[in-house]
Amino acid sequence: MGRILVNYYIDQILKKQKITSFLEERGIYPDRKTGEKLVYYCPVHSGDNDPSFIVYPEGVEGRDYQTYHCYGCHSGISIINLKSDLDKESTKESIKYFLKGIKIDNKDVIDSIIEDISKGELDTEYQKDIETTLLMINNTCREHLFNYRDYKEISFFEDFFKETNKVARSRNIELLEKIYDMLIAGLDKRVEKFQRRQEDKEISSTKWVI
Repeated sequence: MGRILVNYYIDQILKKQKITSFLEERGIYPDRKTGEKLVYYCPVHSGDNDPSFIVYPEGVEGRDYQTYHCYGCHSGISIINLKSDLDKESTKESIKYFLKGIKIDNKDVIDSIIEDISKGELDTEYQKDIETTLLMINNTCREHLFNYRDYKEISFFEDFFKETNKVARSRNIELLEKIYDMLIAGLDKRVEKFQRRQEDKEISSTKWVI
C-alpha cells in the first residue's frame, strides 16, 4: 500500500517522534500493557474512569509509526493530532513544534528519498508528490532570501511564489519539478547579481574628496 502521509517532512516527524516518549515527557505513563498495545487513562478528555486510550505500535494497518485511539472521546491517529488535542492548537502549530530545531537540508531530503526508493521502502509514485516539491521550493527560496535580501529579490520572489502556487494548484507535478530544477540552477546567477548591486550601491554612496 502507499504511504499514509505524502508529505515528506510530516512523514519524518511521525517516524522519529514517539507518542510514548511524548506522553512520558509530560508525566503520563501507561496503566497497563496488552500484548504490544499500551493502555492509558486518556490525557485528552477528563473523567476517563476506565483506561480507554490505546497506543498502537508501528506496523498496525500498514503504518510505520506509532498511532493512538481513545475509545472514549474518539480522538486519535498521530502524535501531531495528539499535541493539537492536548494543547488545543492547530495542526500547523503542532507540526512547527516538532520541526523546531531540525535543520532541513534540501540535499539530505533528496538523498533520503532516493535511498528509500533504492531499498524498496518508498513507492516510486512518491516522487510525484506536489506537496513535497512545493515545500522544497519554498525552503530553498526562504534560505536564499535569508542571505540575499533587497527590493529586487523580494519583488522577484513575490511574483515567483504567485506563479508557483498556480502551478501547484493545477497539480502539474512535471512543471513544478522543472520550476524547482530551474530555481536551483539559477540561484548562483541571482547571487552574483545581488552582490553586484551591493557593490554598485557602495560605490554610489562613496563621497570622494579631492
